[in-house]
Amino acid sequence: MTDIEVAPTPETPAAVAAAVLDAIAAQPDVFNMDNWAFLAEALRLAPEEAPACGSQLCAAGWTAHLTGWTLVSLPAEEQVEVTGTDNDGDEYETLASVYAERGEERRLICDVAARALDLKPSETFWYVDASTALARLREIAGR
Repeated sequence: MTDIEVAPTPETPAAVAAAVLDAIAAQPDVFNMDNWAFLAEALRLAPEEAPACGSQLCAAGWTAHLTGWTLVSLPAEEQVEVTGTDNDGDEYETLASVYAERGEERRLICDVAARALDLKPSETFWYVDASTALARLREIAGR
């Protein structure tokens, strides 16, 4: 695994979107909208680490990774309890094998990304093709 230069965590939705676009441009083979986080060589990807060759992150996965969350990708049969957020903003507990964690907190990657980009449930773009996701990120980044 290769370490990446640790930059300050982006704090505004525009800065987050710009950081995600820059990361995708630097590692285009890692960007894949079919996987929240597929980690090729390890079960965890810490914020200060670059994704290993063969890893795949969607726009939400990149967003969580670049905003200080460790991405976890366990075998499907090894699910743990994580926190999710429904369309009304209410939190619930669910089981997941792919999630983001920071300290003792475990959250769905889609919720971490939506919060970092200040998106309402109707504004997320996690289930679209790559070109649409990139266009939305550029819009948020003001590019």
